Amino acid sequence: MPRRLIHRYLPTPEHIVEHRLLRFMGTRLVDPVLWTLHRRSAAGAMFIGLWCAMLPMPFQMVPAAALALLFRVNLPLAIVLCWASNPLTVLPLMWLAFWLGSHLTGLPMVTGAQIVDFITEITQALGGWAGLSAVTPTPVLSRYLLPFLLGTQILGILAGALGYVMTRLIWRWHVQINWHRRQARRQHPST
Repeated sequence: MPRRLIHRYLPTPEHIVEHRLLRFMGTRLVDPVLWTLHRRSAAGAMFIGLWCAMLPMPFQMVPAAALALLFRVNLPLAIVLCWASNPLTVLPLMWLAFWLGSHLTGLPMVTGAQIVDFITEITQALGGWAGLSAVTPTPVLSRYLLPFLLGTQILGILAGALGYVMTRLIWRWHVQINWHRRQARRQHPST
């Protein structure tokens, strides 16, 4: 069953609760529902984790953990799935988000040099966390921000929905196979 494979690699609730940065959560993290793996819990965590992976922000695991707590789905799985966007996949995902957003908004697709300009301008505009409130829309930001944000959200919803449906289908298929095996053993017991 997929449950055994997944449980092998997930940390225990006690290990997570003892982490110094998570002590403030107290007993909320010990809720057994957050650590139980069943079809609904795994599929919900798949949606939340993949959707949060596409969020254009740092520390995507924080909203994933908050949503897992809110919807009471498997917490470790939702957090781990945020790493679908990592340093190796972020550039292709960013290009795909720009492409999708450009087609949906009707704006022309950006080139590689324009993406570099976009990233540079955002970095300079932010200048750290203090500069976040001082961002003023410039032609580069206003032209590419809407397609990018729209693309990331659509991509996140599509990835999450696909992950949700595939998890439900694969889980159901696996349960049916095991059920048929048990039925065959009952009908033909070994001698």
